[in-house]
Amino acid sequence: MSGFKAIGYIEKRKAGMYILCNLIAKKLEKSSKNNATWKDRTGNARQGIKGISTSSKTCRVFTISLSHSVNYGSILEEGSKPHVIIPKNKKALYWKGAAHPVKEIHHPGTKGTHELENTINNNTSVIKTSLINYWGG
Repeated sequence: MSGFKAIGYIEKRKAGMYILCNLIAKKLEKSSKNNATWKDRTGNARQGIKGISTSSKTCRVFTISLSHSVNYGSILEEGSKPHVIIPKNKKALYWKGAAHPVKEIHHPGTKGTHELENTINNNTSVIKTSLINYWGG
């Protein structure tokens, strides 16, 4: 392969890399949504999982990202420490099924699900194989 043909081949491959990375990101998004272990209340957290692909201006660096778009996504992923919940606008807290209103709640914290991390870890070999095959390895 001459130098010019090699450069052309590489440029075509770089152009297709964004598409490949985007396909991988969407597969990771689907996998994470399907395998999320938390109990849905509204479905917003599951729907808010996003897989995206970005590239540098020179197309030398490609990034595949998997993230939560809801503000409590980091709590689902990493968990929370024990904390006290107090009312913001009222004098007491009350919810359906409570015996009576209370001034504060000592929440024990939550354990993180690590769904996004697990999705990436469980698919690392598939991602690697896809990229190697794409570049003709």
